[in-house]
Amino acid sequence: MKKSVNWGLLGLGLLVLVFLHSCSQMMAKALELGAREHKVMVEKNVMVEMRDGVRLATDIYKPRPPGKYPVVLCRLPYGKNHLGEIGRLFAQRGYIFVIQDCRATFDSEGKVFIPFVYDQEDGRDTVEWISRQEWFNGSLASWGASYFGYTQWVIADENPYLKCFYPQITTANMHSAIFTGGALHYRLTTGWSAGVGKQNQKSGLVSLIGIGGKKVKPEEGFFNKPLKPALGYSFEELGKMEIEELAVVLGLAPKESPREPYPDATERLINLFAYPGFAYHSGVFNYFDRYKKVSAPGLFISGWYDIFLKGQLDDFVQIRKFAQEPARSQTRLIIGPWAHASIGYPDAGEQARAMEMYRKMFIIDWFDYWVKGEKNQVSAMAPIKIYVMGKNIWREESEWPLARTKWTPYYLRSNGKANSVKGDGWLSLEPPAKSESTDEFSYDPKKPVPTVGGNNLLENFGAKDQSIVEKREEVLVYSSEPLKEELEITGPIKVILFASSSVRDTDFTAKLCVVKKNGASLNLADGIVRARYRNGYDKPSLIEPQKIYQYEIDLWATSYAFQPGERIRVQVSSSNFPKYDRNSNCAGEGGENCVKKAHQIIYHNKDYPSRIILPVIPSE
Repeated sequence: MKKSVNWGLLGLGLLVLVFLHSCSQMMAKALELGAREHKVMVEKNVMVEMRDGVRLATDIYKPRPPGKYPVVLCRLPYGKNHLGEIGRLFAQRGYIFVIQDCRATFDSEGKVFIPFVYDQEDGRDTVEWISRQEWFNGSLASWGASYFGYTQWVIADENPYLKCFYPQITTANMHSAIFTGGALHYRLTTGWSAGVGKQNQKSGLVSLIGIGGKKVKPEEGFFNKPLKPALGYSFEELGKMEIEELAVVLGLAPKESPREPYPDATERLINLFAYPGFAYHSGVFNYFDRYKKVSAPGLFISGWYDIFLKGQLDDFVQIRKFAQEPARSQTRLIIGPWAHASIGYPDAGEQARAMEMYRKMFIIDWFDYWVKGEKNQVSAMAPIKIYVMGKNIWREESEWPLARTKWTPYYLRSNGKANSVKGDGWLSLEPPAKSESTDEFSYDPKKPVPTVGGNNLLENFGAKDQSIVEKREEVLVYSSEPLKEELEITGPIKVILFASSSVRDTDFTAKLCVVKKNGASLNLADGIVRARYRNGYDKPSLIEPQKIYQYEIDLWATSYAFQPGERIRVQVSSSNFPKYDRNSNCAGEGGENCVKKAHQIIYHNKDYPSRIILPVIPSE
């Protein structure tokens, strides 16, 4: 009997190998693939010309004997030379594997790599080139993770050749990974751009300096921008511009020809990320109007601690709501206890061991079913497969959010001193019936609350002990009584916070934790809101000092079954650095060196019932 390839293992396992500079031969050996179906021939560095004359280096892995075969396309900025054995594995299974270095990376032409900006045009030009090749049988698929999951999305709409795609730990809407609540994902954007910008052509490796090696300096990561940039265009107008015009308007390239990007174009683009409305409306960073044009089904892989979790959940919901068939009904989603190609929840039993984790991702052959029409178990896949942490089980579901969810508020309560884990804060299912003392703390941007775990990139990710955070006086801590029976929460989470501040712009953060029986507090989900964006990215406005405002803090989502004896805990503060940039509290005034302390007041009474809303799943 033919032994099928575990494509999920290939997928997420691949990204780990890329970032750890391991070789793909190790992966091939771990897969235990069995007998080869085809011998393989390879064409290296075929230079494929784009519409502007720039040529992109492309390796092609073909099955023998020569003939027409389906193609699997992969485009990435991390160096295609890492993936030679992966190309051979596809070719051995009867696919032509086409892998390409993105513009201005490794063996491809182009002077400056600008993330995301040229990938749509280059991807479509590459598909058009494939369509003209004598070895292409008319059926196309795509494969990859993270950035080379994103490059799949930008060719997924209105693509007559695409039969299926396989975007792992990624999203079509990059704005959701760049911002949360208006705050910049500082360590992700600045760290990743520094790392991918330092490529060693000789070794074919991407430097991780700036991601794992560079330390954040005390003077870095402050936010203090005017409400709107002086661009002369609205964000909606920018979103409708063609790439060349947009590059000039944003100062990424000169007006004169040739319009080669400036050497510091990536840095200039990062500076624009101070304004979430830019990424939110830009066609480069969002997919809002394009879901309805997708017809190929996708297999989405994510993790509860992945940096792209929110975006990938949104992608799934939008595809299932708006896409064409078979994408609408046949797209599938798997979410495990993982971070970005890493283990996220250490108590997940066998799932915390890498090989077992990868093997659980995907148990059947997605490509053979959709591209070759082979009968296998894909037809029986549930729409969603999730890993419930705490209970440590896999479970199949039909929709997101789960239809049986009971949205349950837990109210923030205290006697006025919820500061730190030693304070008197508690969580209650009963709302305050009368006036209650407020909780107060001081937020000093020069002494931010440190990031400890969460949905981060390649460092400080996953579930971490929160003791260093919960000792701080500027962190309010609210805990439930020990639970008497199991309580599962699966789904989106948000905090409704009523607060005032002594300044005209500031941030508020929230974090959901589980307090284990031994007293250890582990993070499950977190979020932030920038005060000026409390009403959305299109209507930024400053706040009036001392006035009470309602803030909604998006904590993304999780799936965790609290066990008897464990407690639910919520942290509230004003910083989580360097995950998010730190608000200087200066409301866009006073220049780059302006830093103010803010006095924050959290209200929780009958009129202002601050609370977390949990997606409780009734026990069966």
